[in-house]
Amino acid sequence: MCIIERNARNITVRLSNARWNRLMELENAYRIAKSVVRAKKECEKVKGMTKEEAMNFIDSL
Repeated sequence: MCIIERNARNITVRLSNARWNRLMELENAYRIAKSVVRAKKECEKVKGMTKEEAMNFIDSL
């Protein structure tokens, strides 16, 4: 990785395609992990459901 330009708002870098692709994979994994953590917190707050209630809820989505 090579920094081309840097100012107060932006940084321009040069990356290989492989490194860029890996960076995008990691960014997507981070987004998914954030969603899972939010969903887990939400699940902890919601009251428990029976199997039928859960299936009805899933079908309503």
